[in-house]
Amino acid sequence: MLTAALAALLAGDPSVLLIGEDLADPYGGAFKVTAGLSTRFPDRVLCTPISEAGVVGAAIGLALAGARPVVEIMFADFLTLALDQIYNHAVKLPLLHGGQPLPLVIRTPSGGGRGYGPTHSQSPENLAAAIPGLVVVAPSHRHDPAALLAAALALGRPVLFFEHKLLYGRAVDGGGYAVLPGAMGLDAAFPTLVAMAEAPDLTIVTFGGTLPLVEEAAAILRRDEELVVEILVPSLLAPDSFRTIARRVRPCANLLVVEEGPTAFGIGAELAAIFAEAGFRGRVRRLGAPPQPIPAARAMEAAVLPSVAAIVDSGVRLFLSDVLDGPGEAASRPPSGF
Repeated sequence: MLTAALAALLAGDPSVLLIGEDLADPYGGAFKVTAGLSTRFPDRVLCTPISEAGVVGAAIGLALAGARPVVEIMFADFLTLALDQIYNHAVKLPLLHGGQPLPLVIRTPSGGGRGYGPTHSQSPENLAAAIPGLVVVAPSHRHDPAALLAAALALGRPVLFFEHKLLYGRAVDGGGYAVLPGAMGLDAAFPTLVAMAEAPDLTIVTFGGTLPLVEEAAAILRRDEELVVEILVPSLLAPDSFRTIARRVRPCANLLVVEEGPTAFGIGAELAAIFAEAGFRGRVRRLGAPPQPIPAARAMEAAVLPSVAAIVDSGVRLFLSDVLDGPGEAASRPPSGF
């Protein structure tokens, strides 16, 4: 679906360019998202040397000159190599030049689950969300990625677009979800979806590639524990995110935030703070990765990353309040060794 979305952007606007490593046929990108596009648009799919800083820097210059570049960084882990270009240039240049548009979208696959090891499996969405002026988007398999990608390029400002690796082979299906009403501004362009429940015992907020785990856990909680679960799925992580959700969860008693990145200084921590400022008085737990590298061995990787069992356990513990182990954060249990 992303391939078709990129093709539509290229066909509809001659200023759109795709830039990155190994995008051209016959390779078509590390996850084949750009397969076939260099054949259809040979002058507008630009393959680059291995220099993430150079790729993003060139794209910034092209955007300032009137192009609309869409960059692919092969793995989200490699964003650190382009951090100076993003943090010190892309997000600041529009402000330093009288609000000049800088239409730049940086796509990148994030997350684990494939056994790729410590430097190809990370979820750095929290690092990106902390950069002032950067729009951070993370679609789930319930969102329309084509609509989100088009909205990102139409903004005329730098956008970081996280695509979880495990979602590439998964069909997009919005069934059972509705757009959370009351959104304004960026929240409207990048909607939050909700699987509504009448008088939920537990509300779970998650995004991107962890949604399938949350959906499976919610079904188990309903079947085995008779707990009614409402699921909220934002696609916008920054800036000014979660305000619409805050109004929704204010009357809830129990809130669980699930992310694949680390809980410490993570998306869940920011979300919990926003909710508290908005008047949320219920209990909150966070579930994410512990503060350690992600192993390559599949069994050890599975022990580190959030799982269906960990989500079910956190949901039950939260519902029971502090009877078992007190209120606070929950984290995936790390393996005994790395």
